[in-house]
Amino acid sequence: MESKEGSTGMGFMIFLEIAGIVGMIQGFGSVIVTQVWHGNWGLMRWALDWQPGIGIAIGVLGLIIAAISWSGQKRIRQRR
Repeated sequence: MESKEGSTGMGFMIFLEIAGIVGMIQGFGSVIVTQVWHGNWGLMRWALDWQPGIGIAIGVLGLIIAAISWSGQKRIRQRR
């Protein structure tokens, strides 16, 4: 049976995974929309003046957060 501590850790890692994926979608998606279609990405409208740099940075940050989560989930599974 899984301990409460293990389930809490896995829950947090899943939260980080979702946050990282959302960051990747927002960051890289905003770069594609602004650079390819010359539009604006709703939630990233505030960053139009700083594209594509800020979009790439947010996408990479999301990728790092997701990678940390994937590594943590693997470590938690190995402990079981």
